[in-house]
Amino acid sequence: MSAFASWYAERGYTCLEIDLGKPEGASTSEDLMSKYESELASHIRLLAIPFAPVIVSRAGGTLIAQTYISSHPATGLLLISPPPSNAEAPPSLLPTPLPEFDFEARFPCAVMCTEKETVRLTKGNRLWQDSAVDKIIVKDETAIVGQDGVVKIEQWLDDLGI
Repeated sequence: MSAFASWYAERGYTCLEIDLGKPEGASTSEDLMSKYESELASHIRLLAIPFAPVIVSRAGGTLIAQTYISSHPATGLLLISPPPSNAEAPPSLLPTPLPEFDFEARFPCAVMCTEKETVRLTKGNRLWQDSAVDKIIVKDETAIVGQDGVVKIEQWLDDLGI
């Protein structure tokens, strides 16, 4: 994600790369996500930007992004390689069951994944199944973090007028 943040910052986007450490005292997945959400909201507030952010997250971070989106405004949401469902997230990410997210994608939302990941997402990811959510597919993992992924994200942001 560092490469993404640097690339977009060079093109004039305001970027904040946040690496959240595992919070202390969170015994359940809901407690864990609540603490992550609070910390993410704090970081975003400190930016003092006059508009709601576009949240871009990857892998396990997509769970935090969706928790944040459920309670806070956003201009857009891009999930890169999210777990197909909360139930399929590894126990290292979610130690206890976490209800599936149920926020309405009434703002620009996209899911980016590899060709291989589309099979799993088609079966279980509610956002992937939502026709209002943009699907961005790249060839493989190297394309996600490489030039192809970066360009496709920028095209999506341009399409949004951001």
